[in-house]
Amino acid sequence: MKNRIDMKIATTQSRRGVITRKKGSRKLYVDFRYRGKRIERSTGLVDTPENKTVLREWLDRVMDKIDEGTFRFEDAFPDASEKDKNWFAKQEGREYRPKPHQVLIGDYLGTWLDEVVATFPSANKRRDYGKIVEGRIRPYFAELTFHQLNRVEVRKFIGQLRYLKEPKKGEMVSRAWARNVLIPLRTLFEDACDEYHWDLPDPFRNLHKHLPQSRKVKRTVFRFEQWQQLLEHLEPHYHPVAEIMIMTGMIASEVAGLKRTDLTNDEIIIRHARVKGQDQESLKTVYRHRRIPITQAIRQRLDHALAQTEGDYVFTMANDRPFHEGSFRSNAWTRAFKAAGMDYKVPYTMRHSYVAWALTLRMDPNRLVKLMGHSSKKMIYDTYGDYVEGLELDAPALFAYFGRDFLGPKTIATLAWMTEDGESFGESHRLQLVK
Repeated sequence: MKNRIDMKIATTQSRRGVITRKKGSRKLYVDFRYRGKRIERSTGLVDTPENKTVLREWLDRVMDKIDEGTFRFEDAFPDASEKDKNWFAKQEGREYRPKPHQVLIGDYLGTWLDEVVATFPSANKRRDYGKIVEGRIRPYFAELTFHQLNRVEVRKFIGQLRYLKEPKKGEMVSRAWARNVLIPLRTLFEDACDEYHWDLPDPFRNLHKHLPQSRKVKRTVFRFEQWQQLLEHLEPHYHPVAEIMIMTGMIASEVAGLKRTDLTNDEIIIRHARVKGQDQESLKTVYRHRRIPITQAIRQRLDHALAQTEGDYVFTMANDRPFHEGSFRSNAWTRAFKAAGMDYKVPYTMRHSYVAWALTLRMDPNRLVKLMGHSSKKMIYDTYGDYVEGLELDAPALFAYFGRDFLGPKTIATLAWMTEDGESFGESHRLQLVK
């Protein structure tokens, strides 16, 4: 009879929720079901008869409210996660409307990443947002509320941004890098304000005044003799990819994403890129979608690259895996500079060199803008204009390297007219190129 009574009491308690204690803990927990979900939460109270009585009375009141339909999860558990409070509010048929000081940024981040960022169409954008959130935003803002996300706090956040890896570890991040970090933080703030209908002051207003000062890097482009010297010490397998980059202005992610199907008899079609081992759904801008004429010199390098692999991608690493700029730069590229005894230049210098060389050969600026994937000539001159000086002496060698079909019929006709008096190619251009 006693066992039947005990079983009846246990069953009644389970229907009305139970007070329990987990193994290894002295704290009491409440355990009950609500809206089809099991709720098991610590009360923070030590296991004593008095506390059990208090909690039993509290839990009975909760059960009564559930039966009456008046229970509100967020009122009973104000410290629950924003995700749980929002979910239960929806189940209760109402909108969750917390105040800014009630929402921890760290709590909101989980839902935001899962339900908002996860829907971004670009895999690269999803990856970049996630990396910045976990590496920069969460460590700093997780324990702050949205009420505390103000201009002063954002300025403090900017002020402590430092590079985390060598060779710049500990240095203040660049202005562009700081802006990139602020983009997800601003989006997070605006999404929270929209979702909860907050009218908060904009913490990002006029922040450009507090960003790190820009440090413009002036890249010294290759003289042709330097380029030939580097090629002599670069592993032969990587000659085609390096020469295609300097002959077309393609960036590393574009050559990494180039497939056999992107090549026609006459053109290289730039329509996607490959970053960190993943194909991008879209390029940086609409202008980056472009077609590059295949000259005889370019065809020769493409044929060489295609002969080195049977895969879908045109360019590969020496181990036949798809081309990876980071591995190429850290190994073959760096070793070539050391072996040649030359001052180091980053691979992106090849793109700068391409523009400088094309300008030296008097390519039509409109044609160059289109081949580079820029929106205007201003970008060409603002970014690359300083690098032409001194290259006019290399013009004959550059002309031979690229071939007559590099410049197009219009420019070739101009060159023929400019050199018919017998002057050398470099002499006929010197005054017009050096500024």
